[in-house]
Amino acid sequence: MISKILAAFALLTSLSHAESVPLRVLTYNLRYITPGDIGERSWTARRDLLGAMVAKDQPDIIGVQEAFRPMLDDLEARAPGYAEIGCGREDGLAKGEYSAILVKTDRFTVQNSGTFWLSDTPEVVASSSWGNRVVRICTWAKLYDRKSKQSFHYFNTHLDHETPLARQKGTELILARMAATGSRGPFVLTGDFNAGPEDPLHALIKGEPHNLVETWAVLHPNAQPRESGTAHGFSGKTDKGHIDYIYASKSFGIVDSEILHDHEGTTYPSDHFPVRATLTLP
Repeated sequence: MISKILAAFALLTSLSHAESVPLRVLTYNLRYITPGDIGERSWTARRDLLGAMVAKDQPDIIGVQEAFRPMLDDLEARAPGYAEIGCGREDGLAKGEYSAILVKTDRFTVQNSGTFWLSDTPEVVASSSWGNRVVRICTWAKLYDRKSKQSFHYFNTHLDHETPLARQKGTELILARMAATGSRGPFVLTGDFNAGPEDPLHALIKGEPHNLVETWAVLHPNAQPRESGTAHGFSGKTDKGHIDYIYASKSFGIVDSEILHDHEGTTYPSDHFPVRATLTLP
């Protein structure tokens, strides 16, 4: 009997230890390189700030949007230690924007990964179907966390900015791909959804079968619009639209969720603020 009690105590202790391992997740729309962004809005003026922010915050996983190949290379040079998962949406290789996933090399093993296009033909490169003029993708990975000794799936996307139908259909496809993994979870979904908290697509994500939880809303249910904005258009204002999200399975514990406002004077790393959440695996 004593040995059984000791064994049960050891099991509970090990489970408690596993729950205490934090998992820091960051989602960040980096603002693509465009000739219209000059001066402090240019990528060359912003990239050092971005690298410094990532190096300081030390997220374990980053889901980025609007990242061009040179931007990812610049970020790697300034904040090393991450493995990159993803491809350019225009050719499935390196052309166009990435919705890349960056994972700490000293913590994660990538067990499987891929990118699909948000269309009726998701395996067809650069395809679109639902009235969206801009090609949209989702990049995913099955990751083994060597700290918690558990696996989970991570999906990262950038939904369309113009067409509600494309956002809805894209979200439905992502949820279907989660189901197609054959796993009951855990899942993490991050991205720029181009949709406010009141948009009906959130009901899809929170519904069956995955019942994902939006980390910011759970920990800040009474947050005012003046502190919830994520897309600030290089203004630095915190009361603009909240369109960037981190969703997680209910099996995750949610320790914190913050919108980061790093800047230097009037220079910001992007026209979006990143959202960060600290999770724990069960």
